[in-house]
Amino acid sequence: MGKSTVIERWWLVTFASFIVVLLVFLNHSPGGNNISVLQNLTMPITASNGLAMPTMQSPLPPNIIENEEPEKPSNQFPMSKLQSCIPLNENKDFPETSSSQIPLSGLQNPKLPDLSETVKQATPSLQVPIPGSQEATSSSQTPLLDAQHHEPSKYNDDEEPITTEKEGKCNIFEGKWVYDPRESPLYDAAMCPFFSDTVSCRRNGRPDKEYEKWRWEANDCKIPRFNAKDMLERLRGKRVVIVGDSINFSQFESLACLLYSAIPDRSYVDARSRVFRAESYNLVIQSYWAEFLVEVILNKTDGKKTLKLDSLVPTAWKWKDADIMVFNTGHWWVNRKRWDWFQFKRKVFDDMKIETAFKVAMKTWGRWIDRNVDINKTKVYFRSMSPPHFGKDWCYKATRPIMDESYQLTFGKSLKEIVEKTLQGMRTPVKYLNITKLSEYRNDAHSSIYATKQGKLLVAIKQKPPAMVADCSHWCLPGVPDTWNHLLYASMVLDGSRDISTS
Repeated sequence: MGKSTVIERWWLVTFASFIVVLLVFLNHSPGGNNISVLQNLTMPITASNGLAMPTMQSPLPPNIIENEEPEKPSNQFPMSKLQSCIPLNENKDFPETSSSQIPLSGLQNPKLPDLSETVKQATPSLQVPIPGSQEATSSSQTPLLDAQHHEPSKYNDDEEPITTEKEGKCNIFEGKWVYDPRESPLYDAAMCPFFSDTVSCRRNGRPDKEYEKWRWEANDCKIPRFNAKDMLERLRGKRVVIVGDSINFSQFESLACLLYSAIPDRSYVDARSRVFRAESYNLVIQSYWAEFLVEVILNKTDGKKTLKLDSLVPTAWKWKDADIMVFNTGHWWVNRKRWDWFQFKRKVFDDMKIETAFKVAMKTWGRWIDRNVDINKTKVYFRSMSPPHFGKDWCYKATRPIMDESYQLTFGKSLKEIVEKTLQGMRTPVKYLNITKLSEYRNDAHSSIYATKQGKLLVAIKQKPPAMVADCSHWCLPGVPDTWNHLLYASMVLDGSRDISTS
């Protein structure tokens, strides 16, 4: 082996040793980085759920990009700041954004959050103020869905109903009457020539119009404006039955006119058979006479009437399979001259207390509803008693509502309580249209001396003073029954999205 060969090998060994020492030194040097880590820094760091790590902020919330729900930040805005009228998902900090739950028409031009905002500062399609900012509001301030402040038309055809409430419960039957000639009446009576004489006050010569221009306003929530087209859509393909006395027939006339005046070319009313039809909506509304709800047996020999307390009227089978049922009774029960005897379990009574008989009759009705109504198909409503205004609150010559909020009318109070207890004890859920109190203030809106055509009226006045022939039980149309139907519509809109108080 030559000397040059030894020297070359020595240099190779020396160089290799140097490389090994250098590598050892680099691996143990403070602040050094593992080679694999250096390689991974060339790729974005992602968490297991696909969200960028905090050092890699995304310009848009991930649920906008990937339709996923963001993780709950520890300093999320408190839930108490959200208005109760916005439905929230269970165990979620952010509201759902699907159009089926939050009506976009109730928001002002919903926008995506600014690109500079973080995930915690924005929610898709719904701008929620951050606590501590100038825009943050408490639950007692202007609700989110009430932000538009625009003035729709009477029928409000192009807008989804907007409602707000306090503390998650909306009692649409507690409030006050507001003079509002711009919003009331909801229709022109001349558009509904099928009205009966009883409700056609203007046609019968009533000179004043102010009684038509009052609107009901709830205390703690905003009642959806009446929207005839929307109500027609909600009733598409349905059959509605309205059962009760002549005042319930007035409610039928009101509802028929409210809907007919919106589509006069596509609907008609048969006044003789008491039927409203809208062929293009496949909708039929029928009125059935049942003043006591229970069966009335007439003795043709002496004309005596017996109320069969344990049997509904024979026409009850016609109510079956209706999609919506609206009932009432009460007025005929307070006039003892309307019947002669009661019959219960084949026994006849002439001295039974009216309250006792009425309670039995209501239980008979309640059992029929429980046995014959499919709650998956049919919704049942019961309208409370409509108050008359006789005596010191005589409706004759009244031109303005009673403004004394302490005013109370005791007519039918015990019967009203029996109705409410009956509804509470039923298996079938029944919506209670508690219109008694709000109607008590409207002694100005009765048919009064304008319940008949002028010719008949003049004959009646010649025989008795005008006040003695005044009808203080029925109502003019347009008028108070329109409000009952407005609240019926409101209960349909609010049903399922919040609790409707019936107290």
